[in-house]
Amino acid sequence: MKFVFAYDVQVEQIRGSHDVYHNYFDYNVWQRYLQACSQLAVVTRIIDLEPGQQPVNRKLSSGPNVTFQAVPNLSNPIAQLTNRKQAQAIIQQQLEGADALIARLPSEIGAEAIRVAKRMGKPWAVEVVGHAWDALWNYGTWQGKVYAPIMTLRTKRLVKQSAYALYVTRSFLQGHYPTKGRTIHCSNVEVGAAPREVLRDRLERIKHLDSTLGEAAELRIGLVGSLASKYKGVDIAIQAIAQLKDLNVSFHVLGEGDQSRWRRYADQLGVTDRIVFHDPVPSGSEVQKWLDKLDMYIQPSFQEGLPRALIEAMSRALPSIGSTAGGIPELLPKQWIVPKGNWAELADKIRLLATSPALMQEAAIKNYEEAGQYSNEVLNARRTAFWESFAQDVRQQSRISVAKLVEG
Repeated sequence: MKFVFAYDVQVEQIRGSHDVYHNYFDYNVWQRYLQACSQLAVVTRIIDLEPGQQPVNRKLSSGPNVTFQAVPNLSNPIAQLTNRKQAQAIIQQQLEGADALIARLPSEIGAEAIRVAKRMGKPWAVEVVGHAWDALWNYGTWQGKVYAPIMTLRTKRLVKQSAYALYVTRSFLQGHYPTKGRTIHCSNVEVGAAPREVLRDRLERIKHLDSTLGEAAELRIGLVGSLASKYKGVDIAIQAIAQLKDLNVSFHVLGEGDQSRWRRYADQLGVTDRIVFHDPVPSGSEVQKWLDKLDMYIQPSFQEGLPRALIEAMSRALPSIGSTAGGIPELLPKQWIVPKGNWAELADKIRLLATSPALMQEAAIKNYEEAGQYSNEVLNARRTAFWESFAQDVRQQSRISVAKLVEG
């Protein structure tokens, strides 16, 4: 059985390196679907890099039984007018040799693939990974704000029509994009099960921090996110740090992108000496080591589905504070949630947590336990059962179609 997986993100291929693709999805992600099908064709945008040019996303996305097919950009009105017919032809060609489609929404390529699949009578399912309104309204351009209600309504209509819908949140996205089809909530974020020693070491660190507060111990606060994105709330975090000049805190950011504008912003607020930017490190153990050096984690995002970085921080038993964006309130207790963009309340929450070792210990324990729900073992079992059920329905529909042809 072969599935087509359609979404809208840039996959990078070094020119001349056949069948080698890089993306922020590594090959392990595709194995989620290969449990239910034998072949997967990924339909998305592909960027050719020159030999010697390093890909932005270093994760190897290619591997056995996975192919990649480039489609032209559809992410703006002009591209939709000029590229739609070519994109439709490419998608149709891929679906002709496939049994079903999985479309990741919101995305223009995913939405177009669904339209083609419906026209061809191919079974299709959706993965709902974000809120179109949040993404476009917070994009920062007037075009994005104009397009936000259009994309939101389009996504809502497609999800409502879907027979199978996987949501990455427990309730947030379901509320915005309901469906009458079969559903499951299953995060696209997976973390390895952290040993109990992680929690033990965290509680010991909090005790040590408490014992040295009178000696001007430094409280290290961190955030993981792209510096190129306006959604992660780096500016909100810097503003909050500027309100805590009476506390010995430092703010550490791990992420790729241009640091210069954030450094200028910190300089304007007089907190340059408190802001530290760290170059990206490989995912997995290196990120875990970085998180273990923090005392607190914050996620003041304007837009999220379900943030991987926050779940990873929680798995390291880090006391954390997040915004009301997306599925963040599903992860953290209400006490540690602040309104999007509210730097003053974020500063108040940081102060409250930083000055109460008991609250820090309580948050560390709760976060560690909650992150256990996102272990690879737990999520893989649920997701595999869902996609295998979809595959069984596809086979059944195929048998019915064949029987009708025979009868005819």
